[in-house]
Amino acid sequence: MPRGRGGWRHGHGPKRRWGRRMRIVEPMLLLLLAQEPAHGYKLAESLSDDFGVAGLPPQTVYRALQNMEDQGWIVPDWDMESAQGPPRKVFEITDEGREALTRWSVEIEELRNMLDAFLAAHRDL
Repeated sequence: MPRGRGGWRHGHGPKRRWGRRMRIVEPMLLLLLAQEPAHGYKLAESLSDDFGVAGLPPQTVYRALQNMEDQGWIVPDWDMESAQGPPRKVFEITDEGREALTRWSVEIEELRNMLDAFLAAHRDL
């Protein structure tokens, strides 16, 4: 049985660590931003509502947004017209972000095919 840093814990399966799943957050955020510009809190809510991503620390979302901004995949703007308190940083996907989203989609489809094959083989045991 696998053990160690990312292995099994007390016989109850793999440890649930967001560090390992961080990479999947970026394409999810890009997809949400391709649908409409949004601020960080709204994006965190949408990750939970649309993709079932629960228990994600807010700083993980903001770290991913900063990384995507550094990559040129998204650009921030300030929502000065919001009637709900101070201006909020709203993110919008760029053309480079749309290209990255397409690449992510291909990579995720390939991973899905491998996982489907793994699960089918496991069922056949």
